Amino acid sequence: MNLENTGERQVSPTLDDIRRDHVARYEFAAKVIRFGSRVIDYACGIGYGCRIMANAGLIPTGIDIAGEAIAYAKQHYCNLSGEFKTGNGNVPGDLGDFDAAVSFETIEHLQDPRPLLKALRQSAPLLIASVPNEDMFPYEYEPGKTIAYHYRHYTKAQFNALLQECGWYADEWYGQAGPESEVEDDIQGRTLIAVCRRAELPAPVDIQERHIAILGLGPSLDQYLEHTKRLGGRSRFCDETWAINALGNVFDCDLIFHMDDVRIQEIRAAAAPASNIAAMLQWLKVSRVPVITSRAHPDYPALVDFPLEDILNHLGHDYFNNTAAYAVAFAIHVGATKISLFGMDYTYPNVHDAEKGRACVEFWLGQAHARGIEIGLPKTTTLMDSMYPQAARLYGYDTLDIQFNSQADGSIQLDFTERETLPTAAEIEKNYDHSAPIRDQHLPI
Repeated sequence: MNLENTGERQVSPTLDDIRRDHVARYEFAAKVIRFGSRVIDYACGIGYGCRIMANAGLIPTGIDIAGEAIAYAKQHYCNLSGEFKTGNGNVPGDLGDFDAAVSFETIEHLQDPRPLLKALRQSAPLLIASVPNEDMFPYEYEPGKTIAYHYRHYTKAQFNALLQECGWYADEWYGQAGPESEVEDDIQGRTLIAVCRRAELPAPVDIQERHIAILGLGPSLDQYLEHTKRLGGRSRFCDETWAINALGNVFDCDLIFHMDDVRIQEIRAAAAPASNIAAMLQWLKVSRVPVITSRAHPDYPALVDFPLEDILNHLGHDYFNNTAAYAVAFAIHVGATKISLFGMDYTYPNVHDAEKGRACVEFWLGQAHARGIEIGLPKTTTLMDSMYPQAARLYGYDTLDIQFNSQADGSIQLDFTERETLPTAAEIEKNYDHSAPIRDQHLPI
């Protein structure tokens, strides 16, 4: 291979003769990546970038397909804490474990860059990558003439879509105006630079304690605020807090569920620009908390596909008619030992006609209980009839008063007492009447 300095591959035994924009990218990465981190530089070329990062206190490993380039790197840039290795190109395989990855001006050289991006995702939780900006530096610069050695250039939207497809979401964007430019914040220049986080969902784990609180938009949400405020913070109450829809922009949380396809929500927002849906879409675009949804979208980097196939195979049921049910099922899937629900009240007007979600959520709570998962509910919610006295949840015992007595072994002993006074016919018929909406009674917790 010819190591001539063509602009595509910078070749010089010293940094002084490396083009400024190439050097600036590595200096930028060295500032972003935490001191002492192990970094993989994929397509490292002759190794000057690894030298820059090593000088900044990082531990780089440089990999390149060209053996000549690696030999040059070892000769001129080997005084660093990492190493140089020859890689195998577009099918990288297992690259090892690192704290961060960089790959500058690489992706446009690959006919299919997805294997590389997915391999880097397996190796590191942080990626800094760059591509030529199609909007400012077109791949076809004249009719029939394209940039040599490249397969394509990318617009920001195209690059973002590619990253997201490979399991990355870019939460910071930078650029460079030209060949001698520094890295600048979110500019439209010759080069696009993305700082990406690995898009991850909580993994199934087998641990002794994993208490997950899931927040919905109903009235009993107030009890979550009251609990956590009284305890001194949410971490004193539960291990993780998951929020549904707009609550992800209200409460500090670890995961957000928005199962509605944002493509559908965008149609609704366009029809009502001042609506809460339109406002929610705006912050979903910049959310730094992973958002589980039915189908990801490149304009919303935090969106992550719900693992539907995994859930169906694990839990064995395909009954999901509302977002809260998906959240409960996912909590079961990832190994929750306790699930607490707040704001899952289903107390809307005409709930008996219009709201089908309560039954589905209660089904999944039954699945959780059958698996030994503890269920926590506020006493102000209609879910599982929690708002009613314990005895009132037992249908058919209208002529008896029931006393629940907890035993030392965890069992319950029941004492039955005959009621002296029976209800009137009007009271009985009112109890049988299911035509009125369910109302939350806000009983004391």
